[in-house]
Amino acid sequence: MAIHRRDLIPGEAKILGMILDGYGSKNTVEEVFFTLEDEAAIAVKNSAGDTELMVNLTNLAAWRADGTIPTDEALRKEGCV
Repeated sequence: MAIHRRDLIPGEAKILGMILDGYGSKNTVEEVFFTLEDEAAIAVKNSAGDTELMVNLTNLAAWRADGTIPTDEALRKEGCV
């Protein structure tokens, strides 16, 4: 079975960028995987390479865009990125 890949949409890419800023360079677009529902996700790693959390980039991008998560700072404060 082939692994599904696609380009990240702008909102997903922005969330990934925030993860890179907060957790470091081990969290690249190459580490992103896609669910059967075509949602982009990543196992966020710290500088030691240990997984800190799983993030669904698609959901966070949608919630940020529709105002459910009102600011980028709110994402950081809640520990989402």
